[in-house]
Amino acid sequence: MRIFIVIAFILWTTARHEASHALIAYLEGSKIEELKLLPGIHDELGFYFGYVKHSGDTTWLTKCAPFFSDLLILLFSTILLLKIKSKKYYREILFFGFVSPIVDLIYNYQGGLWRSGTDVSVMLNQLPNWTVHSSFILTISASLYGFIYFRNRQKTETKN
Repeated sequence: MRIFIVIAFILWTTARHEASHALIAYLEGSKIEELKLLPGIHDELGFYFGYVKHSGDTTWLTKCAPFFSDLLILLFSTILLLKIKSKKYYREILFFGFVSPIVDLIYNYQGGLWRSGTDVSVMLNQLPNWTVHSSFILTISASLYGFIYFRNRQKTETKN
């Protein structure tokens, strides 16, 4: 059963990451030529989790879109976990609403520090470095704090 959860986790994280790029690129007037949401191997890219190929000019917003969506999912999940009375889906919301954005943020941030052509490396070339670094560090830190808080809250409420 856990393998299905891991697969769902990878698909969910990849789909929302790439769909965020595609949505903002489209809203900026770009044409979406290809949208891959499943992992695979590309002749030029090698292994990939997913990617979007678009034509037309876009701004830094297209590169940053997945990280804005991470933040929105974290906020929405926080509201859900604070407001829901039933604990039936508490673990799933915590996993898909906190762990998924945390993994996405950490994976992309660290990759952008040592690989060129990634979302983060492009952001570091287009935006002031301090804004990129501080945004990722603050968001990752707050997300980890939120995860630990809600995980401990779940454990405490289960005991009572």
